[in-house]
Amino acid sequence: MTQQAGWYDDPQNPDNLRYWDGVQWTDHTSPKQKPNLEQAGRAIAAEDGWGTAPGAQQGQGQQGYGQQGYGQQGGYGGQGYGYGQQPGGAQPPYQGQWQPMPGAGQQLAAGRPTTPDGQPLAGWWHRVGARLIDGLLIAIVGSIVANVVVPGVWGDYVDWFMEAADPATAGAATNLDPPADLLARISTWSLVVAAVGMVYEIVMVTLAGGTLGKLALGLRVRLREQAGKIGWGSSILRALVYQVCGLFTPVAVLNVLWPLWDAKRQALHDKVARTNVVRVR
Repeated sequence: MTQQAGWYDDPQNPDNLRYWDGVQWTDHTSPKQKPNLEQAGRAIAAEDGWGTAPGAQQGQGQQGYGQQGYGQQGGYGGQGYGYGQQPGGAQPPYQGQWQPMPGAGQQLAAGRPTTPDGQPLAGWWHRVGARLIDGLLIAIVGSIVANVVVPGVWGDYVDWFMEAADPATAGAATNLDPPADLLARISTWSLVVAAVGMVYEIVMVTLAGGTLGKLALGLRVRLREQAGKIGWGSSILRALVYQVCGLFTPVAVLNVLWPLWDAKRQALHDKVARTNVVRVR
């Protein structure tokens, strides 16, 4: 069963906490803050009925903080704070580990914006870089697919333009508006490229947690209130709003710039889908 996102014992360093994003371990760590041992000992003594008996201090030293009570059993009673055993590799944390502590994410982020459960949000430049990588990939793949669907459209456009711009053939009243059939083919070509881009984003974000550009830069898309991969519905809504914003240049520019001043670092399509772009490394 997948463990919920949060701060858990670092499998590589028992003195640290490491953030589990619901899918895998991230590179974000924070020093572990152990409870005050003296206060914890008194609490255990009171709970077990030791009270102020003469042997209380000796029992507390042997059972409360000994190797069996504190190290191997993973904390007080084997399920409290869990400073003992660690999961290996990339396995998810188990229930007996240290559970998310309020403020741990804010301490790690040191003022950087985070999701409500403490995962750092992606910076604006990282998001732009990921979009540039994705835009190049979509332009290449989309053009190949569109040229199969609408073959020769740009060759016909160049031929028409050269003929229309030539005074010897067009005359004095040169008309630079393409004929209706050529405009229809160009529109179809553009729609195919847009459809390729939308399908690419929906599939990659849903199945892999991010597009190839985001994966390359250590970014992931998640719901703001819930870690892990988003579902098909949220992914489709997010991609659809992004495409609609792109139809109007002022709105497209506003959508790209919006995370710069937004407290949650959400673009407009993130706000509609209730998502965040986060950093995992």
